[in-house]
Amino acid sequence: MTVLLLAACQSAPDRESVTVARQPASWPEAPGPGFARDVVLVTIDTLRADAVGFAGNTQAETPHLDRLAASGWVFERAHGHSVMTLPSHANLLTGQLPFQHGVRDNAGFVLPEGVATAAEAFAGAGFRTAAFVAAFPLDARYGLDRGFEVYDDSYPEGATRGFSVAERSGAEVVAGAIAWWRQHRDERRFLWVHLYEPHAPYEPPEPFAGRFAGAPYLGEVAASDAYVGRLLAEVAPAGAPSNVLVVVTSDHGEALGDHGEDTHGLFAYEATLAVPLLFWSEALEEARVEAPVRHIDVLPTMLEAAGVDGASTPDIAGRSLWRAPAPGTAGAAGSENALTAHNAGATYFEALHTNLQRGWAPLRGVIAPVRSEAGSGGERLLKYVSLPLPELYDLSADAAEARNLRESNPAALAELAALLPAESVWPPAAGAVNEDERRALQSLGYLSSSGGARLPRTYGEQDDPKRLVELDRMIQTYSEAYQDGRLERAEALARALIERRPQMGLGYFSLAQTLLDLGRVEEALRVMIDAERRQLAPLTLQRQLALTLSQVGRHGDAVRLMERHADSRDPDTLNVLGLVLAEAGETVRAREVLQRSLEADGRNPEARQNLALTALHERNWPLGEGEARTALGLNAGLSLAWNYLGIALFNQQRVGDAIGAWQQSLELDPGDLDVLYNLATVAAGAGRPEVAKPALERFVREASAPALSGRYAAEVAAARSLLRGL
Repeated sequence: MTVLLLAACQSAPDRESVTVARQPASWPEAPGPGFARDVVLVTIDTLRADAVGFAGNTQAETPHLDRLAASGWVFERAHGHSVMTLPSHANLLTGQLPFQHGVRDNAGFVLPEGVATAAEAFAGAGFRTAAFVAAFPLDARYGLDRGFEVYDDSYPEGATRGFSVAERSGAEVVAGAIAWWRQHRDERRFLWVHLYEPHAPYEPPEPFAGRFAGAPYLGEVAASDAYVGRLLAEVAPAGAPSNVLVVVTSDHGEALGDHGEDTHGLFAYEATLAVPLLFWSEALEEARVEAPVRHIDVLPTMLEAAGVDGASTPDIAGRSLWRAPAPGTAGAAGSENALTAHNAGATYFEALHTNLQRGWAPLRGVIAPVRSEAGSGGERLLKYVSLPLPELYDLSADAAEARNLRESNPAALAELAALLPAESVWPPAAGAVNEDERRALQSLGYLSSSGGARLPRTYGEQDDPKRLVELDRMIQTYSEAYQDGRLERAEALARALIERRPQMGLGYFSLAQTLLDLGRVEEALRVMIDAERRQLAPLTLQRQLALTLSQVGRHGDAVRLMERHADSRDPDTLNVLGLVLAEAGETVRAREVLQRSLEADGRNPEARQNLALTALHERNWPLGEGEARTALGLNAGLSLAWNYLGIALFNQQRVGDAIGAWQQSLELDPGDLDVLYNLATVAAGAGRPEVAKPALERFVREASAPALSGRYAAEVAAARSLLRGL
């Protein structure tokens, strides 16, 4: 697939003097403020701008979106500002740019309390507010729930294997949204519905899997459209009178091989940065708008349509799209943002994921319409990418971004580079780190003792993502091998990652994770300790190191490692700290830390699971049972919670129930030798030889493996003794 052409092709001169162009005066006629009684925002995760029928894609099957587009407003040059789910939705729901609201990536960032949100503005105007989201990157813990009466993030809670993300189907999301909509039919409503289907892995449900066997991504898009159709049948049924405004967009696109990128997050080319954007209302006439628009413009547009006073969101950087911008227009009233004040048509964007997660060069950029003073006077849409190897593209003539004009057009490059806001510089210097950035960087393990970001201050060509495409592909291949259980292949790839880029902590984490799954615990420990000593350990590796140290009985070392994060507000970090404290016998402190984790994420089953462990260490069997059952009520797929439940039940003389709990735990995690030993020995003592004998035989066989270095020597001897007695 290719990116949808954004405008008619025009030849670009080799050199030109440029000035920032103003938006064209022509604009479709809009109804007056307050024309919409209700507002529905639909965000379809990872939906490319050119993957829908109304964008001219003849392979796409999107009849419901096409119906909206046929009688609504379609913005053909819409862009996001981020290429990751959480920051992009933060842009949409606050009307602010990433460096303003502070959410720069999926992991580690929480929307600060002082940032006003769409839901707060609508609720303040008397609207009922609800959100139904489909995947963990938008979990309530990240702060986007603020202002919503209902924030339904009811996907399966708790850990998932490897690199998978907790999610749920669009069918479930839309069903919940429809039920809420009906419940409040006599009140004004603001509803946000998030669908996750087009995100990798591409596994569309039937009948779309069959129809799109050769293009599963488009199958996921078609499934999303079908779910949108179900929603529209309720909120804007065809042929029925309606006074709702429906807004549909995506958070970002998907590369699908464009410029060597498979998914998203590495670059910010049009395949991932351009987004579909359409407005539908009975009050609107069909229109196609070619002027560039931005995600930060969506919130002020929705507020004006609903007649909501923008005073509750004074820091919005975007503008309402119900009219063309006046010359020199900035963002909302009172906005002092450098980029919007300079040019209302400019779009700031960034891609910081690989900087934060891999230490590669941070990517920032700007898109702006410009006109030539010396040439034809025609307007062009230019795009500047700030990297060690800078890029400049004329999107009007080169939608595929195949011709880098940085050397042939230095004047334009300098003009657009000057539009980059100083506040957006990344990583921030020590003196420029505010409190919210400090917490985010600390939660990622990237804060130095001086308070500055522990990230490289300078980057060379070798750090440019364009030079690291092959390495990115190797990381993707590793993830697939690990996810599929091809651990020997995954190990080889992880070692290759370290050899290729030894300063990248992700390689050490990947190798350690694979070695642990292979049962080579001591070897994994050596890898993690080496990375920690060389200050290459990201927080994910530090957490895994602490868990493994605790597993092998080095409780003091585990606690010391995690206590550096004692002030964290990240639920996952607090869970690990609480667990290692419990295993070290510090149950009072463990309980306090785990309660803090629940304050940050009240539906976190792993916190409940660890509270069950804490109760077991205190020999409080009924409390342990209760916490384990609470955890399993949130996620029945937690094998450790089943183990803890079995221990609690056994110690309350409910042996049969305990055996059943351990059997369930082993169904979920067959390789857990501790659970296998519990099941085998208790079944033997309970006169259940049909359960005990195969469990004891398997335990002896697997626990005697050389890779375990005799860790289970005493237990193996006991199991053999029990076998002789059966």
